[in-house]
Amino acid sequence: MLLPHYPPDVAADGQVFALLARELAKLGHPVRVLTWRPRYQGVTAAAPGREVTDAVEVRRIWAPRAGKSLLGRAFAAWWLTTTAFWRALFSGGVLLMPSSPPTLGLVGWWLSWGGRRYVYVLHDLHPELGLALGRMKPGLLAGLLRFIQRRSLARGRAVTLTEGMRERAQALQHKAAVEVIPNWVDTAAIMPLAKADSAFAREHGLLEPFVIQYSGNLGLLHPLEGLTRAMGELPEAVLTYIGRGAKLEPTRKLAEGLPNVRFFDYRPLSELPDSLAACDLAVVALEPAADKLAMPSKLQGILAAGRPVLALAPAGSELARLVEGLQCGVVVDAGNPAAVAAAIRALISDPERRAKLAENARKAAENNFDLHGAAERYSRLLNDL
Repeated sequence: MLLPHYPPDVAADGQVFALLARELAKLGHPVRVLTWRPRYQGVTAAAPGREVTDAVEVRRIWAPRAGKSLLGRAFAAWWLTTTAFWRALFSGGVLLMPSSPPTLGLVGWWLSWGGRRYVYVLHDLHPELGLALGRMKPGLLAGLLRFIQRRSLARGRAVTLTEGMRERAQALQHKAAVEVIPNWVDTAAIMPLAKADSAFAREHGLLEPFVIQYSGNLGLLHPLEGLTRAMGELPEAVLTYIGRGAKLEPTRKLAEGLPNVRFFDYRPLSELPDSLAACDLAVVALEPAADKLAMPSKLQGILAAGRPVLALAPAGSELARLVEGLQCGVVVDAGNPAAVAAAIRALISDPERRAKLAENARKAAENNFDLHGAAERYSRLLNDL
């Protein structure tokens, strides 16, 4: 596996792939992870250059932080891609790599000319996502990234998280062999826990009020302004943001004067089951333009924790259809603070409905997103190569 992030790094995709690596090892696959030192969003942690954990061999080397500038991100992507190529060249076996940075897929494409097989896992689609969010303009860079994605999809096997993402990937590269495997969660590690039993909730005075929680990356994909503004209409509730990201400081500024909006840093992976339990309602948010181009990975952990979901997404989007189809939450337009406040207030006043949504959430995690089922599908995919 070529993974830009791996625990103890706090990046969600690294944590997801760490679970997969462990399960593939249990299924008899020899697994080696080639990764880099923890550095996600400035969160550093001590990690050995080499270790074996859960029967997975992990090798780490230094990497620069991407920074906020285009030049900094470009240099970080070049560094990861270049070092990944040389490391993978001298490591045998099938390669598995994610789509971020988007240049990483080139490693599999280059090595495939020498007979190397690879699996390319698309957690997002570039440059379409950047263009859709207005973070990139049509032009040379977008064209270059589209060329890279087409090459990356052309010769290996690809995996997307949703059917819509598969459609977009195959529109980008009609030769692509794409399978849909949603993200997964360890339902044995994350179990429903009463808020009263959460150490995080007790420590931070969250036992009494109704708590809405957004946990994870406060990134550009996630519309949070309407939710934050809605808290001005909900003095009886508390909103907790747990994490970092590009929208952290703008959200802090927006929340000035709102004592019921609180901010916390990332929690260690070992504390995730406890922190997920420190709420009555959990939030998943996705920008309308990102529909069929990405899917939040935090959803599966919320479901496993047995928490009702507040999905901030447009009606008819893949995220909205998923939450409604699983009957595990409510969907609200992220840009309408009044509607967000009304939806939250309705759930506050209806504990029986919340309990049913929470029950459905846990069932969905067990039946649709369990780690073991996902690992078996990846195992079959690897065995077919």
